[in-house]
Amino acid sequence: MEVKVIPMPGCLMLVLGIFTLGIAPILIKLKERSWPKLLDEKGLVTRGGKCIEWIEFTKFERVITRVQGTTTERFDLLSPQGTVSVVVYRLQEGAQVLEYISQHLPDYARGVQE
Repeated sequence: MEVKVIPMPGCLMLVLGIFTLGIAPILIKLKERSWPKLLDEKGLVTRGGKCIEWIEFTKFERVITRVQGTTTERFDLLSPQGTVSVVVYRLQEGAQVLEYISQHLPDYARGVQE
């Protein structure tokens, strides 16, 4: 399954670029490198090119951030190779992507007791 990112509006990126002297758009693109690009039965490939098998993930956690009345949510998949972030609202068919990941993670990573 290919995971597609919903692009941020160009005018927003322009404003962020102006107010941060070009730093914010660069940081946003760098952070997106830890997002999934491809999902299959064996594991996933990040946008940065890292291949991680499902059995390598050790933890699946929900992260909620609140800043000045705005709340955002993401899900982090932790492995020895690094953290993969799933930002559902920024992905096309984000709920389906999250469901696919949840179905393929080992029980111990999801916190399910056997």
